[in-house]
Amino acid sequence: MSETTATVPVRAGYGTGCYRRRIVLEADASARLGANGRGGRVRGELADDFHHFGVDLTHDGDVAVVVAGEDVRVPWTTCPGAVAPLRRMEGAPLSMALPALLRYTDSRAQCTHLHDLACLAIAHAARLGAGGRPGRRYDASIPDRVDGVATVELARDGETLLRWQVDASSVIESTPGTFAGLRLAGASFYRFCSEQLDAELAEAAWVLQRAVFIGLGRRHDFERIHAASSFAPIVGAACHTFDPERVADAKRVYGSLRDFSESPQRILDRD
Repeated sequence: MSETTATVPVRAGYGTGCYRRRIVLEADASARLGANGRGGRVRGELADDFHHFGVDLTHDGDVAVVVAGEDVRVPWTTCPGAVAPLRRMEGAPLSMALPALLRYTDSRAQCTHLHDLACLAIAHAARLGAGGRPGRRYDASIPDRVDGVATVELARDGETLLRWQVDASSVIESTPGTFAGLRLAGASFYRFCSEQLDAELAEAAWVLQRAVFIGLGRRHDFERIHAASSFAPIVGAACHTFDPERVADAKRVYGSLRDFSESPQRILDRD
């Protein structure tokens, strides 16, 4: 038996539920900053079975001035420490495309989800500056895999935008058909989104791809995983908590896990 199999317990009942993720972005242009008078604020929240984060972005119409993170619900004791490195996103140009924003700072030093939310908030500020709507909501639904396959969906502002049938690594079928046959992991996915899609569809595809991979976490019984080091063989040194210098100190925050399979309306509740 491998170390990974021995130390990562399987969740009872996997195959009958659904991972859900909601991202809400709300711009407030009433707070004018800078000589250009185009500044404002964006509030973002991201919540799913495992996490709940908030981001408050203040910008001057050209760059991110203040990027403040909030850890509402986290899985590991070291996760709150990722709020500080998020400030490295300050100075990021609003004109920067989402793939470049993701590379603006070393994402491995960040909480993946907090960093993703900050990048989406900056992109949303730019969208508002170009005449976009002040609010946006993404809802991802990722059913548990059955025989290794699931049909996943992403809704934007209440309307289904993407529907993919996925296996372990690829999109088998999709609506729209643009994504059929696309590998979900690696540089090829990001290159496809950047080169073949408009910015709006590329953002949505990236949001759903992130949810597909995080949703696989429902396979594991995290309430029986006491230390992040036990889960490190699966995720590697992917983020702030799993950095080799920090992972040994990361312990489980018990009671942080949620199941929104039957209650998606409660996903942003702070309980």
